[in-house]
Amino acid sequence: MSKHCMGRREALLGMSGALGAMAVGSTMVRAATEREGSTADRDRKLLFVLCGYGGASIVDSFLPLSRGEVDDDALADTLNVYEDDELVLPEGSNIRSPRYLESAGLLAGIYQAKYYASDFLAKHHPSMTVLTQECTSVNHQVAQARSLNGNGINAGRTLMEAMAIRHGEDLILPNCNMGVDGFIQPGWDASIPAFARAEIVSAPMGFAAAMDGMKGVLGLPDRKLVQHARGVRDRLDDASPFGRTFEDSPLRRSFLVDRRERLPRLEDAQLVDPLTMLPAEMLDPRYGITSSPLLPTLLARLPDMHTNPWQAQAALSVLLGYYGLSCATTISLQQEPVFTGGEKLATAPVAFDFSHVDHRVAQQLMWGALLEVADALIELLRSLDYLGDPSLGKMWDRSLVYIATDFGREKARPVGAPYWGTAHALNNGTLLMSPLLQGNRVFGGIDPATCTTYGFDGTTGEADPTLRCDEGHIYSAIAQALDIDFGARHDMSAILA
Repeated sequence: MSKHCMGRREALLGMSGALGAMAVGSTMVRAATEREGSTADRDRKLLFVLCGYGGASIVDSFLPLSRGEVDDDALADTLNVYEDDELVLPEGSNIRSPRYLESAGLLAGIYQAKYYASDFLAKHHPSMTVLTQECTSVNHQVAQARSLNGNGINAGRTLMEAMAIRHGEDLILPNCNMGVDGFIQPGWDASIPAFARAEIVSAPMGFAAAMDGMKGVLGLPDRKLVQHARGVRDRLDDASPFGRTFEDSPLRRSFLVDRRERLPRLEDAQLVDPLTMLPAEMLDPRYGITSSPLLPTLLARLPDMHTNPWQAQAALSVLLGYYGLSCATTISLQQEPVFTGGEKLATAPVAFDFSHVDHRVAQQLMWGALLEVADALIELLRSLDYLGDPSLGKMWDRSLVYIATDFGREKARPVGAPYWGTAHALNNGTLLMSPLLQGNRVFGGIDPATCTTYGFDGTTGEADPTLRCDEGHIYSAIAQALDIDFGARHDMSAILA
């Protein structure tokens, strides 16, 4: 990456997705507008959603089946099972994963894995909770949306919208979404307050520039003069034929709330510097913008954040939580492949959906890339005090990380094939990580005759081959851990810490 100094105009390039963010809190930042039922900082929970695009398979990560568990050797040849010595079970763990496997598949020689599921398991198994799941769609966008709205179980609200309502009523940007496709689809509850709807951010590295319309502008008049000009503009707008004709338009009113109420709060918060993730050598001092005080801490865990979009998303997610701006952030592993420092692939083309062509390589490479980001995120949350206040404890103490994905993958394996592709499948599972949950646990099980997962009783935690847990159960488990109540919520108390 070139280390030239960057002016304000350059910093704003690619910011179209972020410029809509007219809302954030104040520096260290308990910004806020008091609302009835406001949640105190001490009680607030944080949700971090990491999205695995294309079908992150639980039987290729943390609920694999070994050949030795299948009674019939011929049957095992037809299933997506692993050789007994290909699985690892860390000491003290109740969860296992495949070890790193060299592949002779289509991508052989052109990819380089940097991180493996087994690395993550060895380090984080005390905080890992695996839940089995039966999805209800194999359409990418539909399944992605249902992974976040629980197939409509809470009046159609997404988990992030529900979090914003429960824990973000006094935050200016409680729900920040950096995902794609179905992962950014809003819920369908039209009654939710505007503050709870997702703010879509497409360029996290430039997001800070959207926090102030004046900072960094050379020759700027006195801010009081700018504010006066804005007031004149507002009066002219109201008196114009357009303003009179559409005085009661909900769209115009929403726009004016952003411009007249949220923008001043945003600028008063002075957030450009705290959220700037560019290093000092790329910032022209004439513009008066400095790097975030947390940048060295972020770079220690996310060293490629300036070239790797997933690391940039994770870095912004941490900043939004740390400064008390958001209580729910969503980042997404996208379809475009990322390369290593050389010419090899660090991720599969079309993400997990490359399993259509080369299942094992796609799953291994993508799980590693996803978990590398999850590892860095968790370590940052463990190291940082919430709002920078030691009396509030570490961010991790109040956090839940949810690996959301579309669906599972087909469990069949062609006999003798050196590599194979898989179709979408409803059967799968998911991974949660939080001190709020029973860690080092698998809830549910896997049938050795079919390689499909089955469910569990949410009140006792007992696995039951006759039960299936769907998106609504996963939604309920997360909601219960995060103190979100609603009438249709399943009782998932068995997974709580």
